[in-house]
Amino acid sequence: MISIPDLTALVKEGISDAEVEVFDRTGMSDHFVIRVTSATFESMDIMARHRAVQAVLNPAMQDGRIHAAEIKTAVPS
Repeated sequence: MISIPDLTALVKEGISDAEVEVFDRTGMSDHFVIRVTSATFESMDIMARHRAVQAVLNPAMQDGRIHAAEIKTAVPS
């Protein structure tokens, strides 16, 4: 399990300019919807954006703190 503040910090460590919104889907602190907005994504297609976020989340997924994550990405408007 991982707290929303810790998950937010994890994403921001890997994507420094990220605006991050995290929602706990089940109330069990292991299934999340994560919305990441970053200017870094401007030159990336949707798959590259998702791979970038997944790379940041991978350690927490490998050690079991995150069981599932629905990732949504955007560029600042």
